[in-house]
Amino acid sequence: MKKSYWLWLVALLVVNTGWYFVSEQSATQEINRPGADFEENREAELSSIVGGDIDYEIEHCFESLNGRVLSVNVSIEQGSETIYSWSGTTDDGCVVHSATADEGKITVVTMVEDGVETKTMVTTWPLKGAFIGGVVLFSIGTVALAFGETFVRYVIKQRIDKSSNSVQETIPKTAGTSGIWQDPVRPN
Repeated sequence: MKKSYWLWLVALLVVNTGWYFVSEQSATQEINRPGADFEENREAELSSIVGGDIDYEIEHCFESLNGRVLSVNVSIEQGSETIYSWSGTTDDGCVVHSATADEGKITVVTMVEDGVETKTMVTTWPLKGAFIGGVVLFSIGTVALAFGETFVRYVIKQRIDKSSNSVQETIPKTAGTSGIWQDPVRPN
């Protein structure tokens, strides 16, 4: 196998590995955080490049500001359906829940008693569903670039060979010296 084919094979591997790392990047939406205005109902967006179902993760942490154990509730509604519900206390620590839902808007409903600080985040992976399509697209593009580069080199070589064979200019040789130049005069 030619050396250039090995290089293009390595390029194909590098491009698809890069696409893998890009497609695994997450997008985090802050719902409630300490120090910001608390809202019971916050909207978030579950979206993907290719549409359909999307993986999401919700992380919620509750902390009592006065040291008492207080009740807290979190639920996620999509349309008229509740797709996640959790009830607990401020002693439960941080909870992470992963699931799959339809693409679209969701409403995160957080109910807490006074004296509770909350941190809620929704994380999605918008490019994860497009991984296979991206691999196919980038592979076809890399192979097309490889063969396109080889074809362009071939065409350029053919044009250079054709032009050098068809047009051969002969440069006339001048005999002797021209009238302007003379041998240097040397003192005896």
